[in-house]
Amino acid sequence: MGQSLHSISYRLIVLGAGKPFRGEQHTVLRGATGRSRVLDWLLNAMAELLPEVHFVGGYQLDDVAECYPELHYSVNPNWASTGAAASLLEAPLNERDVHFVSFADVLYRASAVRALNSVDADVAILVDSQWRSRFEGRSPEDMGRCEKVNLHGSRVTRLGRDLLPEMADAEFVGLMRLSPQVAGYIDQHREEFPDPIRQGSLSQFVELLRMRGFSVEAADVAGDWAELNEPDDLSRFILGTKAQTLHRLQGMLNRSRIEDQVSFTVAEWERARDGILSDIHRRLLDDDTLVVRSSALSEDGFGVSNAGAYTSVLNVDRHDADALTGAITKVIASYPDGHPDNQVLVQPMLQGVTASGVAFTRVLATGAPYYVINYDDTTASTESITSGSSREHKTLFMHRDAPDGHPAIPDNLVGLLPALREVEALLDFDSLDVEFAMTRHGGIHILQVRPIAVQHELDSSDAARAAIDQAMSRFQQLSGPGPFVVGESPMFGIMPDWNPAEIIGTRPGRLAASLYRFLILDDVWARQRAEYGYRDVRPQPLLTLFAGHPYIDIRASFNSFIPASVSDDLAARLVTFYLEWLAERPQLHDKVEFDVVPTCYALDFDHWWRRLERDGGFDTQDLSSLAEGLREITRGAFRRTPTDLAVIDTLQERFSVIRQRSLTDLDRAVALLEDCRRVGTLAFAHLARSGFVAVTLLRSAVTMGILSQAAVDDFLNTIRTVSHQFTDDAARVAQGQLPFDDFVVQYGHLRPGTYDITSASYADDPERYLRPVIARAGVAHDAPSGDLGAWRAEREDFFRALAEAGLPSDTREVEAFLRGAIEGREKAKFEFTRYLSLALDCIAGFADGHGLSREDVAQVSLEDLLACRAGDPGVANPQRWLRQRCQEGADAARTTALIELPPLIRSRDDFSGFLYADSHANFIGSQRVVADCVDLRQLTVDDGHTDLAGRIALIPQADPGYDWLFGHDIAGLVTMYGGANSHMAIRAAEFGLPAAIGIGEARYLGLAGASVLELDPSNRRLEVVR
Repeated sequence: MGQSLHSISYRLIVLGAGKPFRGEQHTVLRGATGRSRVLDWLLNAMAELLPEVHFVGGYQLDDVAECYPELHYSVNPNWASTGAAASLLEAPLNERDVHFVSFADVLYRASAVRALNSVDADVAILVDSQWRSRFEGRSPEDMGRCEKVNLHGSRVTRLGRDLLPEMADAEFVGLMRLSPQVAGYIDQHREEFPDPIRQGSLSQFVELLRMRGFSVEAADVAGDWAELNEPDDLSRFILGTKAQTLHRLQGMLNRSRIEDQVSFTVAEWERARDGILSDIHRRLLDDDTLVVRSSALSEDGFGVSNAGAYTSVLNVDRHDADALTGAITKVIASYPDGHPDNQVLVQPMLQGVTASGVAFTRVLATGAPYYVINYDDTTASTESITSGSSREHKTLFMHRDAPDGHPAIPDNLVGLLPALREVEALLDFDSLDVEFAMTRHGGIHILQVRPIAVQHELDSSDAARAAIDQAMSRFQQLSGPGPFVVGESPMFGIMPDWNPAEIIGTRPGRLAASLYRFLILDDVWARQRAEYGYRDVRPQPLLTLFAGHPYIDIRASFNSFIPASVSDDLAARLVTFYLEWLAERPQLHDKVEFDVVPTCYALDFDHWWRRLERDGGFDTQDLSSLAEGLREITRGAFRRTPTDLAVIDTLQERFSVIRQRSLTDLDRAVALLEDCRRVGTLAFAHLARSGFVAVTLLRSAVTMGILSQAAVDDFLNTIRTVSHQFTDDAARVAQGQLPFDDFVVQYGHLRPGTYDITSASYADDPERYLRPVIARAGVAHDAPSGDLGAWRAEREDFFRALAEAGLPSDTREVEAFLRGAIEGREKAKFEFTRYLSLALDCIAGFADGHGLSREDVAQVSLEDLLACRAGDPGVANPQRWLRQRCQEGADAARTTALIELPPLIRSRDDFSGFLYADSHANFIGSQRVVADCVDLRQLTVDDGHTDLAGRIALIPQADPGYDWLFGHDIAGLVTMYGGANSHMAIRAAEFGLPAAIGIGEARYLGLAGASVLELDPSNRRLEVVR
């Protein structure tokens, strides 16, 4: 084999006539997008030889020829009944060329082709000496089907499927090289071969050649090949270490690029350090600055990623041998196992980076069909996302069916989706983790490709696609305003107003969503606003579901914050302005009452006046009308709060009557819910609005410099909300002044998920929720503060400012209102959730009587339960009917889990792709804290007694059911959802607890894997320490 490659002519014969072992699509067409990727890999492995390619086909031959018109084709007319030998005999062979013959469903590397071409024999075959481990766990039929080989050294002594597995030395891979002499012999005698040979396998044909006197030698691929039988065989063949994967992909990509590299193992570095340094200097000659990256064996596998676990060193001077040696040594030192085959990867350092990040080609947690691109376009770093150091990162969600030109794709990421799709097509695999960078002049750079280590069990995405289509249709139907709603532009959000993301979550069960609608968001919300003095928008519901995700109708919400005294024309113009303001500033979606819509008349109303005049073009008459309307609403809050508080005082008695009456579980549940809606939630809604007015007045006084924050804190410290009473009562239990059972009765109805029937109440597990609170209270309990020095010194200025604003200013009246509204809001919520909690337990009892669990009935709507109770004609067999509803709900929940939707929806495009707005958290407190953190979503029942003291707690929702946390002496609080006026924001302020409320889903997920956080509310900072 002394001649150069290109002085010899080569011909490649691809045997692809048969039907694939599994599935219907021809193997070489798997993953095809324009070109067939499987055949591309095969041709790429042979590319050094520049062969003339002939494809022998049969099954789906027209489809193959359409994708590869440049190839030469032959047909095996009997492909359905013959084997590979018959296909070879249909191929054009001659005595001039060296012929490579390959199965169409195998993959190998260029190194294997070179090894085979160096074998000095008439026939050279590629074999796998590690074939037994490759077949580990497979059936005896598989073992018998493979083409086995006996070897003496490299000489083949026998081959064929009939060899007993116990006697075989290797497996024939499916690639062989024929000398011109052998190819000529076959061509001359093709009609003479007996039928058993024509009908047989390729290994039988080679065995015949061996018996005819031709020498047959083997080259061993030692396991480094793939037979494409299983869905991920292709990706498993291509994806190796970081260095291997990038090297294998480098020559195949057209829509992105991979930088040149020098890679080597730890053993090679220890053996030939100077040679490697010289190689780096020579091969990366055009680049002065390098990056030295880890490429460990344990870093990028299918079962574990260890992403970010090992060191990379940036900005290494190629000319400084000591610096380069130190960087390589540092990377190797970060490998914990000391394996000599771990690799190090050296590449040019990218310059002019405009954006970089990580793209998942499926949602990491669920496997949902979205590209999730987490990126940083501010620091010019290629590692800010993977290291967790980015403070301004963004997240783009794009459904796999979304067009490349989707309007949500920012300009600096244009071209990334086609590049990702190309990588997926090359790998025939769509569950990838891809690190990338965009540079000013070099386009898209792929820095790493690995499989997502999380194994997903996915249903078909057809149901999810249908649900998205249905949601888009519903959005279109709701685009027009309701009968008493003004404003033309529809907008929906998960956080404004009665913020469902905080209260029931973004993917609630059917029961939770229907209860929230029934108790508040179908009618009560609008009735309360109308009674309070706002515009009456009834019968407009506030909540709608898109593909199982709950959204507030923001247009209806903004309508309901317009004073009733305002004309329809002015109301329409105001609503339109508010909607446009939010659309341009989507990060304010959880702060609409503070930064988008004025809902009461506070001492800083001038700033609203100036904005509406300057940016909205409203005149003095318009603004005076709005101001007077809001002023009267604010005055009304003072007047009505005592009446609303009196209603709350009746709830305990009414609750006792319903609880003690002899009723069935379902009848009792319905009675509780009906009474709660009629009395409890309406009064709560009024007090919640009054509580907001009270807090807004105090905040405005601080903003205007009328009160100091210390004075406000002094006053708030005298307010004894339910949370304070909870802590006081816990201390009384610890001191033996209150029986533990009485404590459980008083607070046992609380649960972390107020509307979630699967969420255990405190009474269900008092040892987990209540006993640690008592233990903590027994160690240290602060008595109520009575120091009002700052408040008393400054309050007269506050009262004077209220009077000048045309608001009540009597000392006793103002303090009573502030205290009653803030305390009353929490007391009302506490009492109405007592109703709801017992109703949930009654529904669970009813479900249990019909053979259903809490998890089952969580997927049944309240409407279904009411139909069952009413004896609806369609409910002949309640148990079977309920079981069907459960199954439908469970199927819908699985579909909802595969759908990602944005916090704000403004157009149909938002259903297929969206960019998460920068999340501006609501920071509470002033004390900086650095502490271990714990994500409560990840705690199981068995973790119930985890010590939370001194730790920063992360919770998904700012739900009152998490009040038990305040008894665990936590150091700080972080919530995914929650507004500036949310329950947990108020609680944290009451307890002086550092908190970041409503940081957003993307930011929360970025923190959830951390072990230590820094929370600095004063500087609005929340950072990962490690």
